[in-house]
Amino acid sequence: SSCYIGIRLGGNQGKQSEILPCQSAFPGISDRSCSAWNTQPQPHWQPKASAMKGLVLLLAYTCFAATRHPLTNLVRAANKLDLSKNPLPKLFIIGEQKCGTSSLFSTLSDHLEVCENRLLDGDRSLKELEFFDSDASVPELLREFPRYLQHFSQCPATQLRMDATPQYLSRNMTAQNIQEIYQSLGQDLSELRFIIMVREPVNRVLSYYRHRVRKHGWFNESLSEYVKERMDKYNDWLQTSSPGEFYTSKSSGIVKRGLYANSIGYWFTKFDPSQFMILSLKQLLTDTPKVMDAVHNFIGVSPRRAEMHAANVHHDSNTMEAPVPEGLEEFYEPHIKALFELKNKYPGSFYDVPENPFSLEI
Repeated sequence: SSCYIGIRLGGNQGKQSEILPCQSAFPGISDRSCSAWNTQPQPHWQPKASAMKGLVLLLAYTCFAATRHPLTNLVRAANKLDLSKNPLPKLFIIGEQKCGTSSLFSTLSDHLEVCENRLLDGDRSLKELEFFDSDASVPELLREFPRYLQHFSQCPATQLRMDATPQYLSRNMTAQNIQEIYQSLGQDLSELRFIIMVREPVNRVLSYYRHRVRKHGWFNESLSEYVKERMDKYNDWLQTSSPGEFYTSKSSGIVKRGLYANSIGYWFTKFDPSQFMILSLKQLLTDTPKVMDAVHNFIGVSPRRAEMHAANVHHDSNTMEAPVPEGLEEFYEPHIKALFELKNKYPGSFYDVPENPFSLEI
């Protein structure tokens, strides 16, 4: 299949015309390189001879340039990866931070049909690969893609690859990056599955505060000042935003991570809602075996009785407690309401059963 440029040569009406492939103008271009650009011309389009030569050269050069485009070359390089032996991840645990994602990741990693990824030199975390939530361009990400796949190269091809990076949900560039990279590699986007875990957002803020103090120490300003600055930033945006517009700040700060309906709604514009399973930390803690049965069914692996592996769970001393920042509970009220409205609109995306209904409260 050559790179036909859609010009009919020759003649008179009623006579057979010839289709000119771009190899005629640029013999160095291979059939394989041009195959993606094959377009069939309209049967009766025959330009005048005076215009034909210029059109032939212009369209042939377009075909030639496309096969030399940097992104085209990067996609070819990525396609040299043997994805039959080391397939791309099809399961993403995308959020939210401090909502039980580490426990879910550890529990799923024990399943014989799920690949437990490995830590590479330079990684900050075994669980959080932090690849797609990048400001880098798609060509730059494709250049780094072979290293990303090395996290799974030790696993049999039959095992499901899983990327569990909880900041993906609220970092809006992630959805677009996954979409564009997987499409460029010829992957079926409908096969991807996304799991989202949520909890009462004020408790999530306090849990993050304790985690940050324990691991890294807190910032120079108080928790209340830190939170107020970020609430004000959102409220300033709200004053100028349009109805239905998503808050797409690149920052996934302590406050934005609790805007569940906003973040989920944005992801629903990039992937079909049926590809998502949204559940709460309370549900996972209430009945782990049944919740995990539902998770196994959703991601397409065989049923297996699972007990939760509690990960990143700490009993903090009273010295790490902090009062609820002023105004935070009121700030989140409309966002909690919006989340339940989203559940009513897309009930199939939420885990919600009579014996363990969807709830944020612990």
